[in-house]
Amino acid sequence: MKKLLTLGAIAILSLVLFGCSGDTTTTSDGLSYDMFDYIEDYDEIFDRREGTYLVYLYSPTCSICNSIKDTVLEFADTYEKYNMYFFNVDNGTTALETEFLNTIGLSSSLFGTPGLVLVKNNSFDKTALSLYYFAGGTEIPNILRDIQNQSYPYFK
Repeated sequence: MKKLLTLGAIAILSLVLFGCSGDTTTTSDGLSYDMFDYIEDYDEIFDRREGTYLVYLYSPTCSICNSIKDTVLEFADTYEKYNMYFFNVDNGTTALETEFLNTIGLSSSLFGTPGLVLVKNNSFDKTALSLYYFAGGTEIPNILRDIQNQSYPYFK
């Protein structure tokens, strides 16, 4: 009986550890990150041609990123006013990450995934960090909804 309980606990633990951490390639609507414009490293976040755009920072092993993936990709698929870029931070260069964090005025201890950067007129006002940088599984879907509904006054 003890052996059976141990095997059951191992099976449940395996599902929790490995079932939630992997990146699924497509959403329920058949969307995937590679279907959209992509940024290769941190130094490309502020060098796009268009003046106003969004950059979504994620990691395939981030459970929060995976939990909001459908919402983020559906937004990118339907939102037409500004372009949205995707950046897998696992591929980022540490030195360029530090430079990026200095640019937006954020310390490395507060930086994580998921993150959303709103670039307006080819610039980022780090004195207004809370208006143009968002993080987390609740805040990002909320701001995307507001942008979609044109109710976010700082990004029109």
